[in-house]
Amino acid sequence: MASHPTRQARGEERIDEILRATLAVIRREGLGAVTHRTVAEESGVGLGSLTYYFASKQELLRAALRLFVTEDVARLRATAEALLAAGAGGAEVVERFAAVLEAEEAGGVAQFELYLEASRDPVLRETAVESLRAYAEVAELGLRAAGVPDPADAAAIVVAAIDGLGLHRLAAGPEAPDVQATLARLWRALIA
Repeated sequence: MASHPTRQARGEERIDEILRATLAVIRREGLGAVTHRTVAEESGVGLGSLTYYFASKQELLRAALRLFVTEDVARLRATAEALLAAGAGGAEVVERFAAVLEAEEAGGVAQFELYLEASRDPVLRETAVESLRAYAEVAELGLRAAGVPDPADAAAIVVAAIDGLGLHRLAAGPEAPDVQATLARLWRALIA
């Protein structure tokens, strides 16, 4: 009886390894490179085990997007909650969120590839919509901390702007707009 929790924990570890490997394959080679075989090789989890947990590529992609967003939202929510608790002013909120966003490396590649795939896949689209809602909730917290008058109304705009900045950073590299300066301009516009 005692081995059941151990087996369950090992199953959860394998799922985590599989999903992280899926994100790594997407970041490195693109969504087209994701197959059960490439993910099995990347994760070190046997192909049979992988297909046991994820029968289809679609299931694998949905779970990978959920993992990425869950961790990203948790990180951003912790920042927003800390700023709210500290009574931080708008400029400090902008500075802290800019630093958090700039610290992201290539993680966004997988996120944006999965969002694009969601435009063609109605099942994945459901997961993408859930993700965008989660980001909007965090944006609302950050906007509340920054003193924006109607944070719920502005949250979707901020999420779209941050996603746009993320895409520009990935595509243009050093030529992309400065995150902190752009967020500061957006904040000033929202409080005006």
